[in-house]
Amino acid sequence: KFSAILTAGLAGLQSASGFYLPGVNPRSFKDGDPIKLKVNKLTSIHDEYPIEYYRLPFCQPDNGVIMENENLGEFLSGDRIENSPYRIEMKKPMYCEQVCISHMGRVEAKGVSRSKVVRAIHKDYHDNWIVDNLPS
Repeated sequence: KFSAILTAGLAGLQSASGFYLPGVNPRSFKDGDPIKLKVNKLTSIHDEYPIEYYRLPFCQPDNGVIMENENLGEFLSGDRIENSPYRIEMKKPMYCEQVCISHMGRVEAKGVSRSKVVRAIHKDYHDNWIVDNLPS
């Protein structure tokens, strides 16, 4: 009985180094490695209803829009995480690269109904991007 208590006591003295956050896997990058930029729903502090990112006429990936929720929690919390056409490379300076040309809707003028983009701007919607699984 004494040896069982001693073994249990010694096992409790061992320490572990490191950490774990559910849904987060640490990753190292080398110069020039691609970094995924994902898009999430658009949200507003004035409107409780989010808008799916690609419901507005934003540039879409060449291979099509793909849902990229990584765990059940993201899905249940209402996140709409999808791939994007934007390319980022580690430690590579990039300046104003054109991804596509997109028609954003009607101009804002008297007597003309507002486009989806103009309505979203007036309600203070903003996009939510995710870079290397970190919200930005």
